[in-house]
Amino acid sequence: MSSASPFRRSAPDRPSARSAEWVRSRLVDSAQFAGFWSSVALPFAMLTLVASGSAAEQAPLFVALLVANVVALRIGHGYKQH
Repeated sequence: MSSASPFRRSAPDRPSARSAEWVRSRLVDSAQFAGFWSSVALPFAMLTLVASGSAAEQAPLFVALLVANVVALRIGHGYKQH
């Protein structure tokens, strides 16, 4: 006769390494997608500020857009390269 209880699990239920890798892959792909397309769109906002002549008046906004574009370029660098 076995002493093992039919109600006790031998190991806790954990997501498999494969599903965790899939989730991580999806998150990275989504971040790269957003970064890539943000780095494409942000220069148009900066160009609008420069063309309207308000880049000097709104220097903090222009610098924030520039920094956001550099960050987006870095995050989206590997998009669709695999």
